[in-house]
Amino acid sequence: MKKKIAFIGPGVMAEAMIAGLLHKKLAKPENITAAGPRGERGAELQKKYGIKTTTDNTSAASHADVVVLSVKPQRLSDVMKGLKGIRSDALVLSIIAGANIKKISTGLKHKSVVRSMPNTPGQIGEGITVWTSSKEVTEEQQEMARAILGALGDEVFVEDESYLDMATALSGSGPAYVFLFTEALIDAGVHMGFPRRIAEQLVLQTI
Repeated sequence: MKKKIAFIGPGVMAEAMIAGLLHKKLAKPENITAAGPRGERGAELQKKYGIKTTTDNTSAASHADVVVLSVKPQRLSDVMKGLKGIRSDALVLSIIAGANIKKISTGLKHKSVVRSMPNTPGQIGEGITVWTSSKEVTEEQQEMARAILGALGDEVFVEDESYLDMATALSGSGPAYVFLFTEALIDAGVHMGFPRRIAEQLVLQTI
């Protein structure tokens, strides 16, 4: 894929997507830009992956074929207010929990929007992402979205956007319950009399 991709918000999930795209050779480092307010974070990603970085969101977005929104949910409104210059033919792809297509499309005054809900196992390429798109998204853009989200693991397209809210509760939050269950089993093993390191080994291999 020779398209230029801009990540607005270079957090953990954005880094996982960048790493996956490069590992699977779906994008070249020179075609990826990560934008965020902290220059030191940008320098870290640039050194690690060889990508471009900037503290100017508009500069990153204005040259991109795909603009990935990967900021924290509470920062989205402020980020959208200051984000200008997205090309009319660009795709906006959001991985922000709780932000629906209407909110993003209205906030950015942009019609081609993909909304997705990844989960934390995507950080090691073993996640599952549920996604949908606005009717203005072309088949080519859908394939781009599929490839980018596939960098995190498996992906599932749905027509009904309400499924994204369900996915937030199920696959999005699900790993936390698995971790809680795992910790409870380990604690139970310790309570039975196992040393913690043995209890951990038994439980982790069982799961």
